[in-house]
Amino acid sequence: MSYSRRRALKHLGLLAATAAGQQFLAGWLPGNTVLATEGMDMPVPPEQPAKAYVPQFFSPQEFSNIEILSEMIIPRDDKPGAKDAHVADYIDFLVFSAAEFEPSMQTEWKQGLTLLEKLSKQEFGKGFADITDRQRVELLTAMSQPEIDSNAHHEGFAFFQLVKGATVDGFYTSRAGLIEALEYKGLTYRTSFPGCTHPEHQS
Repeated sequence: MSYSRRRALKHLGLLAATAAGQQFLAGWLPGNTVLATEGMDMPVPPEQPAKAYVPQFFSPQEFSNIEILSEMIIPRDDKPGAKDAHVADYIDFLVFSAAEFEPSMQTEWKQGLTLLEKLSKQEFGKGFADITDRQRVELLTAMSQPEIDSNAHHEGFAFFQLVKGATVDGFYTSRAGLIEALEYKGLTYRTSFPGCTHPEHQS
């Protein structure tokens, strides 16, 4: 299990220990299943919240940029994308709740989003929300280059990794990601264990 995955599960567990966290998670994961993780069986409650989510930590501009970034990382195709899974909501609530158990996470996100705006203005003369889709792809491609080239360096790489990790964690622990995209059926078990059916192995 990756570090980002372990950290996300730790945060989800801590969120589940608070009343506000339980209310949020109650709408996050699909009902009547259990998400099996290392050392933790997390009950997964029903339905995505019906009300529009109001960001609790990020400014409207920052939240919009997170929505754009997450959808770029997991776009909608024949399966749901990050926007369908409300990944930006998840990230905002996770970072908001981090004040209680990992305040440094809030600093990471604020500094990263500030850097994103700076890089966008340096390269294209506009903020990230105002540049074209093609320019956004160009910027994110440059930021992610060290991931495929060990000799490459980019000051935005750490933030790219942060966004990517949070997006993947948020998407694949949501109803859209877990049930609709991965077609997860919940924990199941066999009622019988048939033997090998290869003729050469039959006695």
